[in-house]
Amino acid sequence: MVFFLRIPLLAAAIAALPAANAVHWIFGGTQELVVTRLDPVVNPGTVGSHVHSITGGSGFGETYDYDSLVQSQCTKIVVPQDKSNYWTLYHFNKQNASLTAMPNSFNIYYLVRGDQTGDKIKAFPKGLKMVAGDPTRKTYDASSHADQAISYVCLDYSGAHNGDPEWNERPNFFQHNCPNGMRAQVFFPSCWDGKNLDSPDHKSHMSYPVENYNNGRCPSTHPVHLVSLFYEMIISVDQFSYDGPGSWVWASGDTTGYAFHGDFTNGWTDSDLLQSAIDDCPNAAGNVADCPHLAAVMDQQAAAACRYPGEIVNEDIGDKFPIAVLPGCNPVWDGTGTKPACPSAGATPSLGGTQEKLATGWTEVGCIAEATNGRALTGAQLVDATGMTKNKCAQFCQSKNFKFAGIEWSQECYCGNSFSNGASSNTVASTQCSNSCAGNKFETCGGPQRLTLLTFDANGAPAPSVSVAPSSSVAVPVLSSAVVSSIASTSVVSSSKSLPTISSSSVVVVSSVASSASSVVVSNVPSVSVIVSSSALATSSAVPTADPATSHVLVPVPPITTASSAVVTPSAVSSAVPSPVHSDVCGAPPPAESPVVSSAAAAPPVATGIPAGWASAGCVSDNGHRTLNARAMTSDSLTVAQCLNYCTKEGFSIAGIEYGRECYCGNSFKNDGGKPLDNSVCRMSCTGQKDAQCGGDWALSVFKKTSNSSRRAVKAKHFGRHHPHNTF
Repeated sequence: MVFFLRIPLLAAAIAALPAANAVHWIFGGTQELVVTRLDPVVNPGTVGSHVHSITGGSGFGETYDYDSLVQSQCTKIVVPQDKSNYWTLYHFNKQNASLTAMPNSFNIYYLVRGDQTGDKIKAFPKGLKMVAGDPTRKTYDASSHADQAISYVCLDYSGAHNGDPEWNERPNFFQHNCPNGMRAQVFFPSCWDGKNLDSPDHKSHMSYPVENYNNGRCPSTHPVHLVSLFYEMIISVDQFSYDGPGSWVWASGDTTGYAFHGDFTNGWTDSDLLQSAIDDCPNAAGNVADCPHLAAVMDQQAAAACRYPGEIVNEDIGDKFPIAVLPGCNPVWDGTGTKPACPSAGATPSLGGTQEKLATGWTEVGCIAEATNGRALTGAQLVDATGMTKNKCAQFCQSKNFKFAGIEWSQECYCGNSFSNGASSNTVASTQCSNSCAGNKFETCGGPQRLTLLTFDANGAPAPSVSVAPSSSVAVPVLSSAVVSSIASTSVVSSSKSLPTISSSSVVVVSSVASSASSVVVSNVPSVSVIVSSSALATSSAVPTADPATSHVLVPVPPITTASSAVVTPSAVSSAVPSPVHSDVCGAPPPAESPVVSSAAAAPPVATGIPAGWASAGCVSDNGHRTLNARAMTSDSLTVAQCLNYCTKEGFSIAGIEYGRECYCGNSFKNDGGKPLDNSVCRMSCTGQKDAQCGGDWALSVFKKTSNSSRRAVKAKHFGRHHPHNTF
């Protein structure tokens, strides 16, 4: 039987209420902080029952209280004062006997609901914890507010299924795939008893309003009306094949969808700020920047640079390779018949750190600016697009007898005994080093024109004359044997000059588990080959149809950062820096003095093979508010045709590509962007099309429709305004 949330009784209850207050803001496109089997609310102090996807404050752990949470070093939320933790059940794709984790992102809504009833809406009290949903639920009660608060939306922007009841919002999984991903939704209770910050079941101290789960008056038993909290978890089911019911599995083993749930622990360090946003942001209609109180403190760069420094459970969770059984005692089950016995899981796994002390003699200095006329460190260099870590760079530089090591753009390691081309060891704000390391997402490896600087002293003391500033960077995990071996197998260039002589036999070896290519010749440098080693993962039956680690759908709000991309501010990029061409990953360009690139190299040519109905429109400016902000996606195998076809499918007339891997769509330029730039500024080649020009630092390679027949109105569809539902 198919269940739908849009039942007559519920519709009547909504209709009886005054119009919902439109005041709300969305922490949209929020990325995961960590994925692990911990739950400090339900299973404090021990390994949790199932894997969760967690975001928010970096102080998350197996146990903590409000006082420790607000001491988090950073937060993935763009408002630094919000160090709360938000988490939900993790999601897997099941094919044959294998399970593969599916990538996701969060939209976190704060909604001012219920004030039209006369209730005064309050900020969360310090220390509040709560859970919405039930990981053991296998049925749906249409009269239960708690059950109504869990729902799903199948994202299909083509409109092909409008009006089809099989595609309506529903309380359980769909019986078909979703072309643009699936949205799992949970609405938290907003009425508090005014006394207890938690309860034994983590729910009784809270209640849904009387009239409806997402609006209305609070009951007398729970008289304090708090701001409403709503999560959307965007799951990339479209990147995986759908083989019928049972293809989608929550980490609890549930294949119905009824077991979805979310947890919240309040970590707002400034309750007055949250209350001011609730009381005094009448124009807030989704965009955080529309609330002056929040806009004044927003820091996107800090959110992008935030890393989790704590412990995780030592177990495979299916995020790198498929797994045979779910972590914990969670047999896959559809809720019918007798529940299967737990797979033999052995002993409970231990916790392990995400960081490791640097190799003996090495000290992390912090984040420094790259030189403005060449490279800061010119002694030797190493590029590893999949395995770079701080220790790998440090050990490489030590083997070449250099005392300074700097990592940039996630994957590039530079060495030297002094600083060149006007650079110095003076640190800048640690958040300017916003890139994760290619070999470890919990570690920071520089940023755009920024280096994470390490220094070596054989006596174990930091080298003199190095200016040290505070840094939020975290340290390093244990190097795997694969990483160690890749150090030995990677050919490098060592030179005291910034532009070494290139041998015709120079080879850079780059390991990759996601690529099936055997080799590729770098454009513009015919004498240099980049050899890419493939992995058995490329042929696994459980691998998604598009690599989930490198292909993501982005929400049309401030940019999203992944391990191979960076959120950049205009001040972070110097126009005097040479414009290199990528050897492997666009968005993370190799050095000007790299053996695979000449500092004088021209920008790649404008793409050939542009789909019919589109034409190149040059290079234009972008900014942090995004000039094409209607729709976005990113891929580490992006081509021009892929971006243009995506924007065509979404119904937009302008497409722009930036940093080689980011595709943006719209019908006009917004936010004071779109200003013409010299074509050389769009100097990056596409990640999947090396001979094509695909933007640059805050620069878009733009393409426009030659016909406007497919133009459509702009709607922030991931936020639910295109796919109507009663949860918003």
